[in-house]
Amino acid sequence: MKKTLLALFIIVVLVLGGCANQEDKAYDQEMEKGQAALVSKDYDAAASAFKKALTHKEKDHQATLLLAQTNNFIHAKRSINQPAQTKKLLNLVINQEKGSAVLKKDAIALKKQVVTMREGSVTTASAASSSMSSSEAFSEESSSSAVNYSDETAPPSAAPSSSGSKASRSSSSTTEVQAQQKEAELAVIQAAGYSPNKVYIDTRDDGAYYSMELRENHKNDSAADSDTAPSIGFFRYYKNSGKVMQLDVLSNKYKEVKD
Repeated sequence: MKKTLLALFIIVVLVLGGCANQEDKAYDQEMEKGQAALVSKDYDAAASAFKKALTHKEKDHQATLLLAQTNNFIHAKRSINQPAQTKKLLNLVINQEKGSAVLKKDAIALKKQVVTMREGSVTTASAASSSMSSSEAFSEESSSSAVNYSDETAPPSAAPSSSGSKASRSSSSTTEVQAQQKEAELAVIQAAGYSPNKVYIDTRDDGAYYSMELRENHKNDSAADSDTAPSIGFFRYYKNSGKVMQLDVLSNKYKEVKD
């Protein structure tokens, strides 16, 4: 009887050991695929491989780290037309401890490209502004002449009254927008579990929702720099519903933050 039990115990150990070895082998294969995909710049394939690796070793630190780093880079490429957002995501990739050296190198190259694009945009905008100034000067001269002619027949108070009304409406509208944005920021900060004095917040109006990045606020240390302060995450606040969504780095999708 003892020999039978011992034999069964040995069989169970061998079976479990074999399963563990298979899981380890499958994990290693997916991690190798992911690393190879990064070298060939197939970032979506790399993210998929790291995600599969986690099915073989749930909560594995290295696979989780590489998946987050890869998703940040993918998100940065997709937001290339939003330089500020892209730069923040690339900083996360570059500053990732024990991350992929290949991804860091690609992130540095893309960051230089973004800086070049931004400088080109500033130069173009400056030239356009100079051209516009000349055009506006000519327009003002024409407008001034028109007013002189109209003054002979129209009441002097007509134009100023209209202008004052428009300025008042514009000021009122701006105040409402600022109040709405402030309310949205406070809602996101609260949903993230922080108080306003503990975070930096970078907000962009994307129409139906506000896009925000939150970073921890550490006074009197290096993290007080908004480019290096620890990131809390990326959020969206939907104006109509008041719903708060947070970017999940593993799935690279926004998910609702519930109280």
